[in-house]
Amino acid sequence: MSDEEPGDSGSTLVQSGLSAMTFSEMASFVHDIEERPLPRLVSDLPGLLTLSDAKYQLVQMVLRKKTKEGAPEREPLLTRLRELASAGDATVSARAAVLLSRPVE
Repeated sequence: MSDEEPGDSGSTLVQSGLSAMTFSEMASFVHDIEERPLPRLVSDLPGLLTLSDAKYQLVQMVLRKKTKEGAPEREPLLTRLRELASAGDATVSARAAVLLSRPVE
């Protein structure tokens, strides 16, 4: 699968999110998202947006921080989210649109 495909679970970050069950595993997952190099995070976005609701909320929390005004990662992430908002996968598209439509705090 390519990184364009929403079901791409080949990423170690996405795999970490899929397997995280305990509080410490989820905390580690959040830390991994925060520390992920930008090019890899951008390519992992489709898979991250398909995670379960609880894990998606963690992804959303980190992405909100990374897309705040003045954040160095803001523009590449917003560009990729705009692309994903028009993606064929309904879940990915809807979640990307939500991230784009809510005011950044």
